[in-house]
Amino acid sequence: MNKRGAYFFVIDAMIAGIIIFLTLILIFTTHSLKPESEPTLRMMTDYTNFLTNTQIRQFQGSYVESLINDSNITNLDNTLVEQLVEFHYFNNPDLSNYRNTTAIMKGFVLEISEGIIPDERSFSIYLNNESIYERSMLNINNSKLVLSSHRILFKIINSTYIYGPIIIEVRIWV
Repeated sequence: MNKRGAYFFVIDAMIAGIIIFLTLILIFTTHSLKPESEPTLRMMTDYTNFLTNTQIRQFQGSYVESLINDSNITNLDNTLVEQLVEFHYFNNPDLSNYRNTTAIMKGFVLEISEGIIPDERSFSIYLNNESIYERSMLNINNSKLVLSSHRILFKIINSTYIYGPIIIEVRIWV
């Protein structure tokens, strides 16, 4: 009779050991997949600073050079974002000197973001809630991480007119 109790004790101990072992395996092998927010935040901040601090004359790109040669860019002292705002200003059909600059803005943003924003990241640029450029690998509603940066700008168009305020928004999502 004593042997039967010892067998039950050993079987109970083995079952408890297996349960503990499986629980530990489950705890240590399961982890949540959380996107890295710090590198994406740093990239977005760096890109926004790049747009607001880099002058046209400091930027080297074939599309920008062609815009300069075609007289679409006339002031080389403009920063990249000021030039984008200037293109946005001249894209207004109510102006007497209206120019359709939608394609120019898209090509401009494509070139100034090339090599800075990795291809696996989705991003967009908005001026006054109007989408200027969007590169989307993933629907923004299905993304796990969305970061946004806003800046308020004013652009001197000529000696008598200041265009603004313009709110530029850069969104990056993963």
